[in-house]
Amino acid sequence: MSIDGGGIRGIIPALVLNELETLISHHKKDLPLCRAFDLMAGTSTGSIIALGLSAPHYAPNYDPHDPAGNEKPRYSKKPLFTAGDLVRIYIEQGIEIFPRWIFNQLKTVRQAFTEKYNSGRYYAILDSILKERTVQDALSNVLVTTYDLAEAHPLIIKKRPRRLAQRGNDPNFYMRDAIMGSSAAPTFFEPIQVKTVDGEGPHVLVDGSMFANNPAMCAFIEAQKIYPRAKHFRILSLGTGIPERRFTYQQVSKWGFVEWVLPSKGVPLASMMNSGQSECVDYQLQYHPRVSYHRLNVPLSGCDRSMDDASPENIDCLQEKAEELIDSNRPLLEKLARELC
Repeated sequence: MSIDGGGIRGIIPALVLNELETLISHHKKDLPLCRAFDLMAGTSTGSIIALGLSAPHYAPNYDPHDPAGNEKPRYSKKPLFTAGDLVRIYIEQGIEIFPRWIFNQLKTVRQAFTEKYNSGRYYAILDSILKERTVQDALSNVLVTTYDLAEAHPLIIKKRPRRLAQRGNDPNFYMRDAIMGSSAAPTFFEPIQVKTVDGEGPHVLVDGSMFANNPAMCAFIEAQKIYPRAKHFRILSLGTGIPERRFTYQQVSKWGFVEWVLPSKGVPLASMMNSGQSECVDYQLQYHPRVSYHRLNVPLSGCDRSMDDASPENIDCLQEKAEELIDSNRPLLEKLARELC
């Protein structure tokens, strides 16, 4: 499974997965998505879903509030969140992450010169729900994408089988840091400077959509490493809505630097790069002879296309779009539910 970036629009794939989760339960009760899929990949908001679904619950006899605090956290094989839980997080806490009401037009223009939001509240939410869980604690194979400014190259944070992890010396990050790094979209959030769990670093991380807004190709490459004898792969790729914003020659012919990154225009340069990369990956995987590629996405007509409109009105609109997407793909979702069991 692969989940695109897209900020608050992540509620769309979360709702699709909630429906898939329900359909799976009709065939095999108590089969979480982290065990139904062999690998889960996410970029930006997709990293919240991928890591959220694979984060473990505490073991029944472990007390995280033990005053001594000397015991190493122990986890069960039960995931901390269902897809339905993640939907509620988007609805209830999205407005805390993206408090748009505090911004007037002057502050929106200011976004061209500094980040729009204080990342402290976002990090505090991630810390409160994920605590000390690390990527290597995940209940499934998982990967999230980010870009390391300190090393000037993409960084794909992974949980893989031990034989590969040891060979590749995979760095281990706290889940909260991996999500924050994967979703630190330039102009929206400041980069995050973090070290690994073992103290290696620092890494200066920004949004993985810089190179992989749709991480399905990253997932396919990684799946081939994990399952080298597999002859065929099936990928469910979930988008966060199609902006469908078009520009005429007359509109863009006189644009300078500021217009291409202007928030009031939807940061056109970033939007086009993200959309182009996603569509390129779609094309490549649709025609790959070893892949059955299922891409679920929906036009955002009628909804705010921006990644940070967490207003109740826009949340309602995004939920309606998700329902449209589910209804139009119900036969596929039912088929996947049977096969995933």
